[in-house]
Amino acid sequence: MASTAEVEFAGHRMVLDADLALWWPAHSLLAVSDLHFEKSTFLAQFGSAIAPYDTLDTLKRLEALMVRYQPRTLVLLGDSFHDRGAWQRLEPNTRTHLLSLCGTVESCLWVEGNHDVGLIRDDCLTFVDDHVVEGIAFRHEAEPTDYPQIIGHFHPKLTTRVRGHKVSGKCFALNRNRLILPAFGSFTGGLDIQHAALTEAAQGEPFTPYLIYGRTILPIRT
Repeated sequence: MASTAEVEFAGHRMVLDADLALWWPAHSLLAVSDLHFEKSTFLAQFGSAIAPYDTLDTLKRLEALMVRYQPRTLVLLGDSFHDRGAWQRLEPNTRTHLLSLCGTVESCLWVEGNHDVGLIRDDCLTFVDDHVVEGIAFRHEAEPTDYPQIIGHFHPKLTTRVRGHKVSGKCFALNRNRLILPAFGSFTGGLDIQHAALTEAAQGEPFTPYLIYGRTILPIRT
């Protein structure tokens, strides 16, 4: 079992990493989606007793990926923040750490997701609707067109049987024109790959899921 899976998408070689990231070697591009910073502190406002360490853990894992791949471009594929007040709730040291990570790459792209809309922030963050490389659009949500798109939003997950054992976990979802990244955030749920919303996003071509189980990634035949 391997911790990465090499795939071809829209004619380009890309690497799916069991640490919930996409690596595009030809462009030295690292992409992650749905970090949902400060989700725990958002829920704490409604009485949740979850420890507020999800942002720190998410940042730690992102930093480890950046050390491993040394990307020139970092794409944060939307819903980086859980709610409009999340940036303001970040601890000052955590905010500095996040910005310093972004400062280690030539280009750090904040794609706007539905949770990022209206984010209360200062001028150090600039959001874009998408980022297009060689005809492939990095977006948070798919547009209903046939051009290839790498998206997040759905937090895909899968439950299946492997060698007679029931396993479940986050997954990548891949077909000819869509590559959906799993949620990167440490405290994020998921939507089963058979859910109607994902079926609709597939536009008639079933997804091939790549299941993440521990530190391994497994292509699953459906």
